[in-house]
Amino acid sequence: MRLLDERLISLLSKDARQTSEVLARQLDVNPSTVRRRVQKLIKDGVIRIVALPDPEKTGFTFRAVVAFNVAHDKLDEVVEKLASREEVCWLSVTTGRFDVIAITRFRSSEDFFDFMQREVGILEGVRDTETFVCLHRGKVP
Repeated sequence: MRLLDERLISLLSKDARQTSEVLARQLDVNPSTVRRRVQKLIKDGVIRIVALPDPEKTGFTFRAVVAFNVAHDKLDEVVEKLASREEVCWLSVTTGRFDVIAITRFRSSEDFFDFMQREVGILEGVRDTETFVCLHRGKVP
């Protein structure tokens, strides 16, 4: 990836609403160059411009990281089911102590309890879970 693209992505990550003119001044290039590079990055699937709601302001104040131990023959099935849940905002198959780690968000601890009982509790192949309740959010992507 070109250095210009890396710098452009960094600026867009902070505020994707910046105009081509503002970005061009920061990058010391022409606005048309910025527009062309952004369009290419989008077309190539390198970046997506999306709106990210603030969980705190939209009522999702309860966050938890859930780590799963999963039977290896059920791993794909468990990952697919977890990924389909709107409460799961990030999911990864991992190495080490846990097979899968998910970041979740809920409106309340009661909603989280229901999710763990009604959704996770019935997933075939889930051997064990460990939950880490997020007390303070220090860095927001």
